[in-house]
Amino acid sequence: MESQRLNKNESIPQADLPIAPLLPHLLQTLAHQATVILQAPPGAGKTTGVPLSLLEAEWLAGKSILMLEPRRLAASNAARFMARQLNEEVGQTIGYRIRYQHMVSSATRIEVVTEGILTRRLQRDPELKGVGLVIFDEFHERHLQSDLALALCHDVQQGLRDDLKLLVMSATLDSEPLAKLLDAPILTCEGRSFPVDIRYLNKQPQQQIVDTTTRAIRRALKESTGDLLVFLPGEGEIRRVRQQLDDLNDRHLLCPLYGNLPFAEQQKAIQPGKRRKIVLATNIAETSLTIEGISVVIDSGFCRRPRFDSGRGLTRLELSRISQASADQRTGRAGRLGPGICYRLWNEGTQGALLPFTPPEIRNADLAPLALELLNWGVKEPQTLSWLDPPATPAWETALKLLKTLNAVNQQGQLTRRGKALAELPSHPRLGCLLVSAKEQKLLPLGCDLVALLSERDPWATRRIATQQSRCDLHDRLEDLWKHQHHNNSGEFAAVARAGRYWRRYFNLDTSPPPTGAYRAEQVSRLLAAAFPDRIAKARQPNSGSYLLSSGQGAILDERSAVQHVPYLIAVELRSGKSAVNMISLASELDEKTLLRLYPQLPWQKHCDWDSKEGRVVSCAQQKLGEIVIAERPEKVTGEALTQTILTAIRNEGLQLLNWTQATDNLVSRINFLHRQQPAEKWPDHSESGLLTHLENWLQPFLGNSRNRADLKKIDLLTALHGQLDWQQRQQLERLTPERLQVPSGSQIRLQYPSEGAPILAVKLQEMFGQRDTPRIVGGQVAVIIHLLSPAGRPLQITQDLQHFWKESYPEVQKEMRGRYPKHPWPDNPLAALPTAKTKRKLALQKDKK
Repeated sequence: MESQRLNKNESIPQADLPIAPLLPHLLQTLAHQATVILQAPPGAGKTTGVPLSLLEAEWLAGKSILMLEPRRLAASNAARFMARQLNEEVGQTIGYRIRYQHMVSSATRIEVVTEGILTRRLQRDPELKGVGLVIFDEFHERHLQSDLALALCHDVQQGLRDDLKLLVMSATLDSEPLAKLLDAPILTCEGRSFPVDIRYLNKQPQQQIVDTTTRAIRRALKESTGDLLVFLPGEGEIRRVRQQLDDLNDRHLLCPLYGNLPFAEQQKAIQPGKRRKIVLATNIAETSLTIEGISVVIDSGFCRRPRFDSGRGLTRLELSRISQASADQRTGRAGRLGPGICYRLWNEGTQGALLPFTPPEIRNADLAPLALELLNWGVKEPQTLSWLDPPATPAWETALKLLKTLNAVNQQGQLTRRGKALAELPSHPRLGCLLVSAKEQKLLPLGCDLVALLSERDPWATRRIATQQSRCDLHDRLEDLWKHQHHNNSGEFAAVARAGRYWRRYFNLDTSPPPTGAYRAEQVSRLLAAAFPDRIAKARQPNSGSYLLSSGQGAILDERSAVQHVPYLIAVELRSGKSAVNMISLASELDEKTLLRLYPQLPWQKHCDWDSKEGRVVSCAQQKLGEIVIAERPEKVTGEALTQTILTAIRNEGLQLLNWTQATDNLVSRINFLHRQQPAEKWPDHSESGLLTHLENWLQPFLGNSRNRADLKKIDLLTALHGQLDWQQRQQLERLTPERLQVPSGSQIRLQYPSEGAPILAVKLQEMFGQRDTPRIVGGQVAVIIHLLSPAGRPLQITQDLQHFWKESYPEVQKEMRGRYPKHPWPDNPLAALPTAKTKRKLALQKDKK
């Protein structure tokens, strides 16, 4: 029976595809395996040949096939091509469903969908009723939504549908890790490719991509025949290269090709032309699209990838080198129809330094949409699903923080009522919040157009608005959009207009645009505040252009914004450049009355801080939205808040805020000496770091109502430090580490306890006459270091062995010092001499008196 179905499929014109010899084996493998990985190069025919060949498989049992195609243009083109193979219109056996457009019917058996569409379907119908096979095409591109959809489908397969088949198709992918993850076999098709002459132009064009590429195009036109496919990083470079090639328009067909291009313009780039064609494309043309007539490829070697900065909460497109896999795919486009040429605008050394594969988007993406999807799926910890690259913990935590800010997730990590509403909407959680708020405020038509404006590329990025009538960049754009829509729906506004119509249809609203002036800027700001609560900002100083966001970040307002010199605004679009400062490129004024209406229940919070300049505690009560202060009033703070402020000030400024004396210094030195000397005896750590760490233990009881430096200087610091010792330790301290030692002369000399080493006894040499052994402390365990001083108090000798000094060193000292200090005794036998601090004359007088 299965072979009969296969024979029926052979009537479909696909036998000449490179993938054709592998199809019977693929059919048999899927009959016995839940998941299969198919690796085949671009042009092998896997996108259209595989689904058609599997349609009548016995194991499919009449169920349908879903094929995930990452790019909209590739999805619709693949569906059209397969429908033509069946001599049908799209929407019958073969259909597609992409953003803003679908062509399916009850007869559809193969449905090509884009990434977000598959995720939405899984959320609505986790069992995928009526679906027998899910195909993941171009999985090597490693889009975030592809990784998510595969993780969810694998979860369904493991828990709900063990009969569901998964087929992962890739052109260039390190397949072994994926095969291990999914316990799947790998089938490989060698494909069919003509030789391509790779020519390295030894350029490093990162700073001059446009000029370098333009020169390469002109060279290729002279050196080759056939159509050209030129890979550029983005729409901006495509536009500028096209301008520089304007003189070629009479003889050549210049065709841009990028994601936001209108469908008709995209088709013009794909279909054969009457003149020699130059297709200027982004990486949209790397894989699934078949572009007729291409035999020459010019590769700039760059692309733009989104990178999310979790610390700043921003996503930016970074200019990046492509991977070796991408370079190979681009080169392969020149050899699909016959021998070709590929001009690489870099050298062979650079080629060897390229990454082997394109980094997966999940490593650098904003994970807020992913987190919302997983929580809606019932997964709190992403590690419970199967990931080729699991979400990184910092990025995941940043995503959850945003969802909590949007009131979509509670403190227990569960979706709130609002979160569940957001999960039903096919949009980013921020834009979902805007739509929910618009519905609540009966501003849904405005919300639809505002979301359309925010979700599509900004048409005003390269043109100015004719009149800026409000202090809201988005309101001015909407007014300009509505004015143009009433005249036409084409040109640079088409994508935004199409998105607006989609959302109006989604909510069953009239799809015609409102008249200009229908909505006020204040209404726009209210909706934006719902989507960007963490971007509500307050001017640091009047008219400064510098703002503090409620998230705690700082930003500078772009001088081109219509929103200038306002105390509050919403930073709708933040751009992070090479500097550390964020730039607010799109903003909307938020007046204080509207702000307080949006947040009527902001609590008054006591705020206490230390003014380093004044040396005192300053306190007040504040209403705060995140990190920005909305209102403030004086209020005296006491108790715990005051105490913690003082302790924080001491930690920040140091212990010098307290009243240190020689007595406190000496006490701390002695305690620290015992802390080092007897670690087992649990002497407290009175080093600076130790004291700062345990301020609450020893200092807090003595703070009272201290509010300034003068109060801190009045604290009895000696008593506070002693308070760390119990009665027994105090007795031991005096016994083991005396503050002073009595020397033979009778003087009580203060011991010095340095931070390292033994204590120091600095004493005049004559006062030690008669002392044979070195004095010891700590019950005789530690010999002090004696600094023997001259009569003038200058060091003569340092020793920790007094006997050795008298025997070996003293004669030399005596000989040298006797002439310098003749008035002082320098006996030949110091151990038998009278210890004294006096001169010989005073000693004689003392003797005479006796």
